[in-house]
Amino acid sequence: MKKLYSVRGQLVEVQRYINVPMRWCEQYPARERRELWLSTTSGHDIKLVVHTRQMPARRGHQVTVLLLGERPVGLYNASTGKQANFVRADPPLLWRCCDAALVAGLLVASVVAFAFTAWPALLISLPLTLLYPPLVVTVRFVQRCLVRARIDRALDIAKGSEAAQSVLRRVK
Repeated sequence: MKKLYSVRGQLVEVQRYINVPMRWCEQYPARERRELWLSTTSGHDIKLVVHTRQMPARRGHQVTVLLLGERPVGLYNASTGKQANFVRADPPLLWRCCDAALVAGLLVASVVAFAFTAWPALLISLPLTLLYPPLVVTVRFVQRCLVRARIDRALDIAKGSEAAQSVLRRVK
């Protein structure tokens, strides 16, 4: 499983766009895309793209963004105390157009294999083709639940560390 990374900084700019899938297999659960420009404490500007309808932060807010690989999956807004788990708000699809095309291709391949080799190929390929959809959906659902739980735990940790830092800053 990929590691979760966090990036802290101030939101310099937030842009909202409407998604239009470019390829036949691209499907986003959210029709909105947000481009975030984050200015870190080290002076670097980072561009992050989030496919979500939910954005609990505006320009000028101090935020912590959780990244799973290179993809933003969570955001904690230290300015307002709000947080967002993007995987929970707009979960990835369990069944995709690519899967339907793959099942159709496997069915055609199993019929062709049956025509050339008779029953043994059909006895193997047809059950595998029929088991593919529920198996893929189940595996994706379990992965989604595990990732959501990891992000929720990481957001709680980010919230706790932000609260501890703000208490230390006020004691002068």
